[in-house]
Amino acid sequence: MDAEVLKSRRRAGDGLEMVAGGGTLEVWAEPFPSPPSVYYEGERFDLKELDTAVVEKTFALFAAVDIRGCWIED
Repeated sequence: MDAEVLKSRRRAGDGLEMVAGGGTLEVWAEPFPSPPSVYYEGERFDLKELDTAVVEKTFALFAAVDIRGCWIED
């Protein structure tokens, strides 16, 4: 997983579905509503936080557990 690909695909509206241990988590961005937002674990973040907090949380999850991810194109 590459951070730049992660950021650009989320900004394009693609979601990322992550599956681990029987649970599924989807992360997606909504760049056009006011305010532009990205959603992670059901929590809304300002789209500006995509490059920091959301990417850090995503990579921490991939490092912590056996997880696979797939893109869901918009």
